[in-house]
Amino acid sequence: MRRTVAVVLVAFGVFFLALAPMTRTWLSSSLMKTPLDYYSQTVLTAEGATYFNIEDVELVEDAALEATSTIRADVASSTDETVVWDQFTWVKDAETGFGITSSSRRAGHDRVTGEAVDCCDSMVNDESVVQSGQAWKFPFFTEQRDHDFFETTVGEVVPMEFRGTEEIEGVETYEFVQEVDGATIGERTLPRSVAGLEGEGDVTGDEVFSITRTYWIEPVTGSPLKISEDQERVVEVDGEEVLTLFDAELVSNEESVQNAVEKSERGRTMLPLMHTTLPIAFLVVGVGFVGAAVVLFLTGRRHVQYS
Repeated sequence: MRRTVAVVLVAFGVFFLALAPMTRTWLSSSLMKTPLDYYSQTVLTAEGATYFNIEDVELVEDAALEATSTIRADVASSTDETVVWDQFTWVKDAETGFGITSSSRRAGHDRVTGEAVDCCDSMVNDESVVQSGQAWKFPFFTEQRDHDFFETTVGEVVPMEFRGTEEIEGVETYEFVQEVDGATIGERTLPRSVAGLEGEGDVTGDEVFSITRTYWIEPVTGSPLKISEDQERVVEVDGEEVLTLFDAELVSNEESVQNAVEKSERGRTMLPLMHTTLPIAFLVVGVGFVGAAVVLFLTGRRHVQYS
């Protein structure tokens, strides 16, 4: 009888020992992918902003701005390994409705790591651009280290530095900061009077871009719960700043933060369970069953010998 029970216990033990790695690799991996039908709309707002109104040819100061960014996955162009996102961002004066800037972006990225993939007609503002580094999100189970992150305005990878941890709506996040300081991104031709310069006619200067971008990343899913973009665009002539085109700190509004927290809830609760808790539990149970079987087998042999 002891031998039969021991065999059954060994069978259960082997089952749970085999289930432990399967849960960690197969089950958790099936959940650890960005959805192919992803859709989101986020709103960033700014107070006390400055921008140049090109229609009225005047500088607007102390303005309230609203930036709406919509991301939609292109299901037809995506694969099991790569998801393709199309993004459109519109920045407007929240009080007057005046459209200040708009931008578009398309890129494929790995569904697990979040790294950009060179495919699928990737572009920024309708211009073909090869993108690399993290595209929009970070890897599942993000590490506390710097990550290369593609900056669309300068068109190249700029590191996002890990700065520490912070709670957002009760959820622990990793804070990452990306900085671009004084990058020339093009030229602007302006009337000399608009640039505050003497004389008649136009003057051509450099358009100079700076930004401090902060992402608060939920580390299990690699998704940003909150975003801040403190950016400035100015025109410089002979190294001297003559006109501010845009100066604002855009930050995710409360509704966008709350939506991001809710979207991440399933992943940040289920993935640790599948990736760590259950595999360890199954491993312990499996070892326990095998250990009990060995004890029964050995005590059974002793009982036979003494009898």
